[in-house]
Amino acid sequence: MRVDVAEHLADAVASFLEDEGVPALVTEVRAPEVAAPPPGRTRLEAHVSAEREQPLLEALSRWLRSLRALEPAAEDVRIETTPLPPLDWEAAFRRHHRPVTVGRRLLVAPPWDVPDAPGREVLVIEPGMAFGTGQHETTRACLEEIEVALGERTVCSALDVGTGSGVLAAALARLGVPRVVALDLDPAVLPLARDNLRRNGAPGALLFAGGVAALRTRFDLVVANLLADPLIAEAGALAAAVAPGGRLVVSGLLDTQAEAVAAAFPLRVTATRAAGPWRTLRLEG
Repeated sequence: MRVDVAEHLADAVASFLEDEGVPALVTEVRAPEVAAPPPGRTRLEAHVSAEREQPLLEALSRWLRSLRALEPAAEDVRIETTPLPPLDWEAAFRRHHRPVTVGRRLLVAPPWDVPDAPGREVLVIEPGMAFGTGQHETTRACLEEIEVALGERTVCSALDVGTGSGVLAAALARLGVPRVVALDLDPAVLPLARDNLRRNGAPGALLFAGGVAALRTRFDLVVANLLADPLIAEAGALAAAVAPGGRLVVSGLLDTQAEAVAAAFPLRVTATRAAGPWRTLRLEG
């Protein structure tokens, strides 16, 4: 529904529509196929369900008629509606999650689109509501860093901090790390992560809710795909979880945050991986 109204009445009309239960409004829509409102006028756009269209139009018309006695500009309000085609949200969701090849040895795929990939470890990840499907640059960068680390050294133990979907923990296990521990502060994501680990042949990975500071064990490889602020806040605990001679990989930071994140750690940055605006840091003692 589009309502073209005098600019000084726009707030009143918007308030009326909100009181009628319209969940969201956009003002002055300037999409290419829609002509912009003329000077001195504002266009409000609302998406309403088909069954609400007629009652809302009638209520708006009655309200505008009552307003005309006080405000002549209420006479010049243009209302139009445009039907929108139904959208298959599940199909749209599935189109967003496609198989992704990562590095030389990995491929991440959703359960509904698992390709044959000779020579690659195929990680089948149910996206759900948890982060980590392979679509985001930081997830792919962490997977690439895991592959590099395992190619350069023997990794007997690894820690995935902020596991989300469990994709990094699954990759660690599938690439041969015998002892994998995964943590997340949000216990709600753990059932999905557990299912994904089981689906990918890694049921032995240990999964816990909580923060890294509670751990008393050190790991050959620690991977933390978080955000800049929690990385800085947890820098000491993350560094303490790295065994002597081990490696820490941190991601989820923007290029403008890399310097501050690096400075928070008592480890030196030995490599930086760039993916668009995102940065992934490799740190060692």
